[in-house]
Amino acid sequence: MRTPPPSHLGALAEGLKLLKRHPWLVLGLAVMAMFLAQLGPALELAAGVGPSLILQAVFGFAGLLPLEMYFIPRLQAQLDAETRNDAANSLGGWREAFDGRWLRTFLARLVISVAIGLGLLLFLIPGILILTLFGWAPMRMLLRGEGLLAALKWSQATMVRNWPRVIQAVLAMMLVAMAYQMAASWALDRLLPAMDPDLGPGALVRLRHPAFWCFNLLGGTLNLWLSGALLALYQRLEASGQPVEGA
Repeated sequence: MRTPPPSHLGALAEGLKLLKRHPWLVLGLAVMAMFLAQLGPALELAAGVGPSLILQAVFGFAGLLPLEMYFIPRLQAQLDAETRNDAANSLGGWREAFDGRWLRTFLARLVISVAIGLGLLLFLIPGILILTLFGWAPMRMLLRGEGLLAALKWSQATMVRNWPRVIQAVLAMMLVAMAYQMAASWALDRLLPAMDPDLGPGALVRLRHPAFWCFNLLGGTLNLWLSGALLALYQRLEASGQPVEGA
């Protein structure tokens, strides 16, 4: 009888271990995430827009852009170099490699995210397929320096062989994130009982109320852990020995 391959759920704990290598750096990034998250309501006030859940998401994304575009990928590149020391992302050369890759990696991630969003919005199934097959391409470009097409092929070949275990691990990460969101929403409903669920709290309230600062700090920490767990999962896929071109 064929032995089933091991689960990748261990990547969740491995992501925490990766972050524990640099606790002060992680704490600093979590504090940065807290302040960057507060840029969202500040931008809303500066733009003079009224309460809107859609605009909150747009301005919130704009505020967190430096973290998602530069600082979290840089942390992932550093942790990968320390734990794998691959020739394409070595312990002594990861900074130079990152400086040459981070922008095109972000642009590739943005293009794939737009394709996923359009697929989900228009047809649902294509969006899920794009995410499943090509979601690892930006990390491959960042950490191993491959071009977009080669990274897409690697992601596709790897996911074809490993998708059940990868989806299991990713769903576990999503479950943790959803549990946090539900707990935060429950707490805010009791701290701000007059809040309109269709509009959300106003920008001034989000800037002044200490609960939002606390939840932004916790949310930033959770985001860092998820980034570490995704890196650990990527390293597991690489270590599985699947060929780049796949067959």
